[in-house]
Amino acid sequence: MHTTRLRVRLEGVDPTVLRVVDVPAASTLEEVHLALQAAMGFDDSHLYEFGAGELRYGPIDPDAPEDVLDAVTTRLTALPSSFVYLYDFGDSWSHQVEVLGPGADEPGLVYGEGDEPEDDIGGGPGYEQALDAGELRPFDAGRIGRRLHRVLGRVPGGLQVVLDLLDGGVRLTPRGRLPQAFVREVQRARPTWHRLGDEGRPAHREDDLRPLAALHHLVLETRLARVRDRVVTPTKAAADPFEVLRRVRAAFSVETFLGMVVHHVVARLLTEGPLHRDDLVETLHDVVGRFWGLDGRPLTEDDMATVLAQNTNVLLGLEQVEDEGPLAHRTWRAGPEAGWLMPRTALLAPDDLASSRIV
Repeated sequence: MHTTRLRVRLEGVDPTVLRVVDVPAASTLEEVHLALQAAMGFDDSHLYEFGAGELRYGPIDPDAPEDVLDAVTTRLTALPSSFVYLYDFGDSWSHQVEVLGPGADEPGLVYGEGDEPEDDIGGGPGYEQALDAGELRPFDAGRIGRRLHRVLGRVPGGLQVVLDLLDGGVRLTPRGRLPQAFVREVQRARPTWHRLGDEGRPAHREDDLRPLAALHHLVLETRLARVRDRVVTPTKAAADPFEVLRRVRAAFSVETFLGMVVHHVVARLLTEGPLHRDDLVETLHDVVGRFWGLDGRPLTEDDMATVLAQNTNVLLGLEQVEDEGPLAHRTWRAGPEAGWLMPRTALLAPDDLASSRIV
């Protein structure tokens, strides 16, 4: 992978707070923002902006000033070799960023110094007060490096299995479903996906492995695969792990209702451990239901339960969650890829989150 090396210095603090990071060269400014959040120690709870001369880039919403350009679609390559990254317009964390040139073969942390700033401590003055009081977290290259890698992400193992098996093309059944031979190959790789919970029972149809059916829909929806003359084949994007991640992440953008639900579910499971389905429904209703409605009315807990039920299989397929028990008493826990797919949950993941994965 081609990377770009950035030197990032937090302004207005003493002693120096500095990070040198390699990010994917094809990164958008929003992706750079998330990488810098991980590298500096923030948790992405405030707005941000990039400044280059007279130009400003940030997230676009109805309240954004008209002269702010879209950071989601603007690539890092569009900026000059020196620019400003501003985070939290209240605390005004200003960073001077320099593009040093090409980086290493893989993105990650190259160098760092200076204790980590924290959200909501009052910017530079608050940082120095907290530093004097010994209240800041000391810089730890290993911990920050792991955090940065989680935010940069990786393709979930189950999704990669499906994309690999699609390579070369697979002829669908007359009903547009994946053939039995394909289903059995997936079952060998992911035996727990059998809908009846009988891992030793051979699957016959795509719908016997409901997470597989959900991923089949997802790869078509995100244009990681296409169908022509009843043959489904991966697109060119499917061969690029960075682009695979970008497209799947876009499908679960936190700016959408589904994305907010999924991010909240995974974050809760990562930070609190296994939870009963009813507890998740209740907290989703309390948190997400405040911002969204349905057909002009407030969301109910039954609505949230329906959303969870409708998206359980794709979350299982992406290995964000695992569940056990009958439907009425189901307990959910974080899956092996939780904290590695969606960058904002990666920022909230525990420092000791395991890096192992199912292959």
